[in-house]
Amino acid sequence: MNSKSIFKNPYYLSLIALIIIFFLIVLLSITMKYEKSIEDDMFKISTSDVFQITEHKANYIKNILGESDNYIKDIKSDKELRINIEKNIKNLITDNIQYSYMLYKDKNDIFRFLIDGSPENEKSMLNQKFDVTSKKWYELYTTKEPVVIEHQVLQKLSISYLVPILNKDSVELVLVIDFSINKISEIHNIIMAMKTGIILILVVTVISLILLIFQLIRYRTMKHSSFVDRLTNVYNRNYLHHIEEKIKLNEYILVVLDIDYFKRINDTYGHDVGDKVLVKIGNILLNTLREEEDIAIRYGGEEFVVLIKTKNENIQASINVIDRIFTRIREYKFFIDNEKYIQITSSIGVNTKPGSFENFKKAFKVADLALYEAKNSGRNNIKYSEEV
Repeated sequence: MNSKSIFKNPYYLSLIALIIIFFLIVLLSITMKYEKSIEDDMFKISTSDVFQITEHKANYIKNILGESDNYIKDIKSDKELRINIEKNIKNLITDNIQYSYMLYKDKNDIFRFLIDGSPENEKSMLNQKFDVTSKKWYELYTTKEPVVIEHQVLQKLSISYLVPILNKDSVELVLVIDFSINKISEIHNIIMAMKTGIILILVVTVISLILLIFQLIRYRTMKHSSFVDRLTNVYNRNYLHHIEEKIKLNEYILVVLDIDYFKRINDTYGHDVGDKVLVKIGNILLNTLREEEDIAIRYGGEEFVVLIKTKNENIQASINVIDRIFTRIREYKFFIDNEKYIQITSSIGVNTKPGSFENFKKAFKVADLALYEAKNSGRNNIKYSEEV
């Protein structure tokens, strides 16, 4: 099958759409799965230098304070020391780091400013109360390890980095910097854009698949209607042309059936009655034949072709099907009106071994000759191409 026919066939287009949808769902799930991991990695990359500098500054302040028994008391009482430390933490302020300050916790567990490196117009006073909004501030005194507190503000990620300054293995001071990271926001936006793009493509593909399925149903309906005889509801000659080169004739018995004196029925009772007879013949065939195995085709006018499946070269079951069709047609009462009916017979020609011939046409010709023999023998009988 060439590429043009593939892209014109709804079956293949539907399969391609399903594959694309599966791929997009997998891609979306992977993106969602690794979104947090990517953001965490970018967070580490973006903050590692800041954290190292802040921790280095905390160690420097601890060295300035020396072996004092009370850092808080020393800083409060020594103005020059306080100015020196303030200059040092002011150096931390950059474009991203907005604030740097040092706090302590009083005996009532209230955090208060000790040193503030902010500009003069924003600077907090000594001992001014500092309101905390996270339990991590208090956990710091237990873990004695630096703490990161994230504050999501619009499209920016605002961070408070808390570094404990220990005195005799107890947290006495906390050096804090407040900064924001645009890179994290940008990465988040990129990932969100990727997810949105994948979802949009997924939605478009799903809609396309729905349209393809609709087209496929329409295609199958149209194809079915083009292969089915509208009057009798059995297959038509178009279907025979469609399958005659594909069908495995060695798996079937080929039957040609003709309604006896059908022209006389039309001439005597009219074509409406003739059509009713054809409809009933179609019903008899469909109800007698085995579904999914046998094939009934209206070959033209009052002539039908039937392909009856055989199994294990045992044709007796297929012969029984032919006999049932023949008997049911002969015994059926075809009512013309509510009371009057007519009896109809059929002539049947059978090729019991169509697989012995090169193609369908030659196999059909043998069955047709058997039908001709059945008609010449007085009609209302079955003739086989060879002894059964």
